[in-house]
Amino acid sequence: AVVSTQSGHYGREHKLNLSKWHGRSMHKTEVYVKVRGLINSEKESGASRAVKCGDDKVTVNDKAYQLTGFGAEINNEQLYKATLQSSVIQGLTKGIKLGVVCVGESKSGKSTVLGTANSTSPGLVSCTADAIFQHIGDTPSFVGVSYINVFQERFTDLLNPEDRELKVKSQASLGVYVESLSEIAVKSPNDLMRLFDQGNKVRKILELEMGIPSTKSHAIFTIAAEYKTKDSSLVRSQVQFYNVAGLNHSSDPHVSNSLKSLEALVAECVSTEQPTGYNGSKLTQLMRSVLDKSAYLVVLGHVSPTTQSIDTTTRTLEFLLKWQQIQLDPQPNTLDTHKLIEDLRRRAAAARNAITTQTSGNIPKEHIAELDSSLAALSAAKRLQWADREKASVLAEEQRRQTLADQGVLEWITETYRSANNSSSAVLLLQKDKDNLVNEYKKQRKIVDDLKTRLQGSINKHTTLANLPNQDEAVLQDSLTRIHKLRDQLKTGNDKLKDLKKGVKDAQDKLKLERSLGKDDSREIAGNFALTLMLKKDEVSHLKRDNEQFLEEEKERLQSEAEQDIAEIKLSATQGTTLTLEQVVELQEEGATQNTQLSHLALHVQCLQAENEKLVETVEALRSANKVETETQKARNLLTFRQYKDFYEEAKTATNAKYQELLNSCIQDCIFLSSRNAELTEENTDLKRKLKHFS
Repeated sequence: AVVSTQSGHYGREHKLNLSKWHGRSMHKTEVYVKVRGLINSEKESGASRAVKCGDDKVTVNDKAYQLTGFGAEINNEQLYKATLQSSVIQGLTKGIKLGVVCVGESKSGKSTVLGTANSTSPGLVSCTADAIFQHIGDTPSFVGVSYINVFQERFTDLLNPEDRELKVKSQASLGVYVESLSEIAVKSPNDLMRLFDQGNKVRKILELEMGIPSTKSHAIFTIAAEYKTKDSSLVRSQVQFYNVAGLNHSSDPHVSNSLKSLEALVAECVSTEQPTGYNGSKLTQLMRSVLDKSAYLVVLGHVSPTTQSIDTTTRTLEFLLKWQQIQLDPQPNTLDTHKLIEDLRRRAAAARNAITTQTSGNIPKEHIAELDSSLAALSAAKRLQWADREKASVLAEEQRRQTLADQGVLEWITETYRSANNSSSAVLLLQKDKDNLVNEYKKQRKIVDDLKTRLQGSINKHTTLANLPNQDEAVLQDSLTRIHKLRDQLKTGNDKLKDLKKGVKDAQDKLKLERSLGKDDSREIAGNFALTLMLKKDEVSHLKRDNEQFLEEEKERLQSEAEQDIAEIKLSATQGTTLTLEQVVELQEEGATQNTQLSHLALHVQCLQAENEKLVETVEALRSANKVETETQKARNLLTFRQYKDFYEEAKTATNAKYQELLNSCIQDCIFLSSRNAELTEENTDLKRKLKHFS
């Protein structure tokens, strides 16, 4: 995947002439603050809020920062429209890069805002994907994605996490790119989000198995979009999302050094027209593509609202104020790959000629370096062409599947394992029917709640009227008629609600039955404890959520019935009706029935807790049983890897030596042949002259 940092037509000087900026209209870096809501643990502990947003400022304990802030009431989609939408569309239209940098402490909501495919509110990545494909439409195009993790100055390809070394390369004509980084072509927003989600799953597996915490690592997700306009001109656009490690991990030396390098680079971008401090860390090397001042730049600072995080919050806001001072001059990327390839071929040919025309035995190292550089740049430039990128994407996809299958984190393996839950058409149809019934149930619940509120209000109003002296009987009768009408509507609504609830329960039972029947057909994933553990936890989570929903519905049902009975008793009292002995007995029976139902629910809760404890116990047993096997397998894998690495290094050294020997031999032969050819040419000329003299 090539990440270009240059702009303008190839053949011109690609470095930005920032000295010409004076007197021009500059584009400011857009900086925003997102304050997350209180999490459950903070609510339970009674944590107090220290951060407020409003009037284009963010206030922390009465100290105001001139930054645009958004509170927890703003969802991801609204945040996208307010912060990114304009830059995404402008970048797509003009072919200008866009960098989205998310900074803040751990658990401040960075990953939540970026979103997942199944987010309740589409995240920034999902909204951007929708905008890209909507803008491109049916025009000829190529959209590819790459995802890389940076931890302790080491790269990991999150789309194909095989153990290989990834290096940052820099070419004057191509900019900065990561050599051998996988780029996968996508055809729709769903394809894009599937890969983004899978990359995030790989981050979790890396944290579980290799001790690479996501909170202490940087993740960069790149979307490269190219398309042809109606006049057949090519537009190249790129969006990069930087999920920067938590600012609260300053005690970790690797995180601290990386963040300090970023802070130093930001300060240099503010004070210097042409910053040079990109080599401070791997992160800043990659951020050159958006901090060379030729791209749009949006920075989102994520903060916690509580007083416990006030130090990191203050540091984040101070950091954002520095970002806000960076002035930009966004330029379209109009790099012509065909001209670039032709020029690189000429450079390579010139370097070869310079080597072969050497008459002495010593070849200057700069000629060899120029040849190697030209050939490397030529190889990278060829990968920019759509046909080559499509071929590389297919190959990368196959390698990715194999690698992730071996490591047990590939999504299609997960789906295979869950074939009893998702893959069969019968399950999908039943799931769809259940979802439709649940939606109807929610709508009907809203209608019933509204009727209950209206009925309660009418009863209270009627009670007030009945207690007034000399009240008109017609008014009371009219009020009573409305109450009876509402009560009938409520009864009908409750009946429909019960039918829908029964339908939901029946659909759930059918779904469970179909899934249990499909489990026998699911394929086992041998030697994949991490995935098995993840799925077990997922199963526990789903069971817990379903049970909580069931208990909440039962609670609402009992409360609704109790409120309805109380309302009818109040209505009878206003009409002066005296309860008969049979009615009293009936009410007592209903109370006893409801008490029995409550006891049943309490017993059900205990059973669910026991089931949950059993599942947790099973998971722990699995973990304990597989711990030794996992460690043994890791040791075997490490030994195998070292053996292969040693063999590879030996073969590489031998190959390089052989190649250098052949190259030197060829060069010497070329020099000899060139010299000999000159001698023969001179002899031939001399012979011709003598032959002409004799004739």
